[in-house]
Amino acid sequence: MALLEKVKIEEIRSSVNIVDVISQHVHLSKAGTNYLGLCPFHGEKTPSFNVNFQKQFYHCFGCGKSGDVFKFLEDYKDIPFREAVKEVADIAGIPLEIDTRPVQDNPNQAIYDLHNQAARIYHTVLTATEEGAKAREYLLNRGISDEIIEKFNIGLSLSDNDFLYQSVKQKFEESVLTNSGLITFAENRIFDSFRGRIMFPLNNEHGQVIAFSGRIWRSEDLDNKTLAKYKNSTTTPIFNKSEALYNLDRAAKSIKKTHEVYLMEGFMDVIAAYENGVSNAVASMGTALTEGHVRKLRSYAHKFILVYDGDKAGQNAIYKALNLLSSEDVEVVRIPDGLDPDEYNKAYPGALGTLMTTGRMAPVEFLMDHLRPANLTNLQAQLDFIDLIGPKIAAIESLTAQDAYIKRLVEILPDFEYNQVESAVNQRRENVVASQPIYDEPFMFDDGMTPPPPPPPEEDGYSYVEQTLVTPVPVMGAKKLSQIELSELQLLHRMIYHPSVMARVVATHDFQFVHRRYQQLFEVMKDLEEVEETSLMGQLTGEAAETFYEVLSTVNVPDDISDQEIDDLLKNFVKAAKGTRLQALQDQLVQAKQTGNRALELQLTLQIIAQKQQDGV
Repeated sequence: MALLEKVKIEEIRSSVNIVDVISQHVHLSKAGTNYLGLCPFHGEKTPSFNVNFQKQFYHCFGCGKSGDVFKFLEDYKDIPFREAVKEVADIAGIPLEIDTRPVQDNPNQAIYDLHNQAARIYHTVLTATEEGAKAREYLLNRGISDEIIEKFNIGLSLSDNDFLYQSVKQKFEESVLTNSGLITFAENRIFDSFRGRIMFPLNNEHGQVIAFSGRIWRSEDLDNKTLAKYKNSTTTPIFNKSEALYNLDRAAKSIKKTHEVYLMEGFMDVIAAYENGVSNAVASMGTALTEGHVRKLRSYAHKFILVYDGDKAGQNAIYKALNLLSSEDVEVVRIPDGLDPDEYNKAYPGALGTLMTTGRMAPVEFLMDHLRPANLTNLQAQLDFIDLIGPKIAAIESLTAQDAYIKRLVEILPDFEYNQVESAVNQRRENVVASQPIYDEPFMFDDGMTPPPPPPPEEDGYSYVEQTLVTPVPVMGAKKLSQIELSELQLLHRMIYHPSVMARVVATHDFQFVHRRYQQLFEVMKDLEEVEETSLMGQLTGEAAETFYEVLSTVNVPDDISDQEIDDLLKNFVKAAKGTRLQALQDQLVQAKQTGNRALELQLTLQIIAQKQQDGV
């Protein structure tokens, strides 16, 4: 059959036991009502990969991978969805004929074909013409061998105004040529968009050419300061620079094998990494890292290693990327001497690979250097620095690592002793949820403050409504969650299985979850026509799908529901906001006392009294 009908897919899914399918590839042991094993998608020594027999899905509490039987085969065997369905159908003994002929109704197929044809033309020009021989000599002097030229399909656009246009105009309609971005139609003339440049094709994850980056190389062009060194394709129906990643098609297999991806800025950096034996590197083509890039890479990698340029702009780009990668496992590689990776590779042959594998540092270590105040004799600058770094240290799970970073911070600060910095970190440590990565920041409240997780129930009069709190499933490998996270999970669970709860929460003015990953799932659910377990399994992707399966894996509540339960859950969010505001004022008061600022100390004390009266504490 040409298409897979939804009913047929559901029939195939329900005809097999996911435990039986996964156990053919992963050793599973029964653990309560679930099955447990070592996750096949990331390296681990303690099992955190759970298979739910009752609801027929899997969820790893370590890396977040989750899905149904089809998704498991897709990710484990790196096969398309249709092939996964066919394999499950074969296991179930259900006859299924799938039309494997290429789909011809892609409205952009002609633009793909044009780009692939252009790449072949450019490559032929570089490898088989007199002009190409000169360009190859230039590339060789820059360390680009013939083997690299073939591996990365590098080409050359001639300086003629319309060489490419004349080569393809008979094969493609004018609308295709116009929309491709490769040909420019001016008022009185037609010319190639890329002329006289060495061409680096950019492929999508399926290996189709979707864009180009062209670099000038002739001496007269290099001397012309009005010419941009690099020129990239404009946005087209098949290319969006906010989502495309250079070398992903070649690196995907290595990324899935290592569960790691090196993020770099340009294609020359990726090529330099490849020359040093690093095959799991991609580049954002000189643009800033975006959520689209991260979303695409999440299906391949568990860890992100940032290897940006060593100059100020590159280091600032790392800082911004760390904020974007707030919920991911991240490490940083700093390129010395202000060089970019390609320059470093040429200055120190063979050293780049070693630096990328052994020179990694934790984000907090990078931030200590990057955010270090220029004037360390200024006491307020030191206090501000502690405010920035303290929460990052407190969020690290290992107490040994925390101690090491506190000592490092003390070495930087001339006016603070170990016990003072340790005390500052400890004040934040008790408010850090161990299950959260360093940068998993909650959403902003209306007053602009970013709340850390709330204090425990017994402190400062802060309490949760115990009788309706969620009961976690005793699943091995699950992470310890805070009370507010449990409330968030319970509310999401009720919204999935009770449409009236979903309608009520959506209608609640200015409602939002405390933690970003739960708010993101809520935003996706609001836009769906139908919020129901089976439909969500088929519609959710990426981080939203992982959070959805986290809800199903963690929450165990009775089917019966009451208005009082939802009232109590919503009250918890209000209390979390109040507790956060009060805690923020108290932290500021401690700092004011440490610096001897009596005026600020009095002002904050009055604010704390007013806040407690407002909150009824």
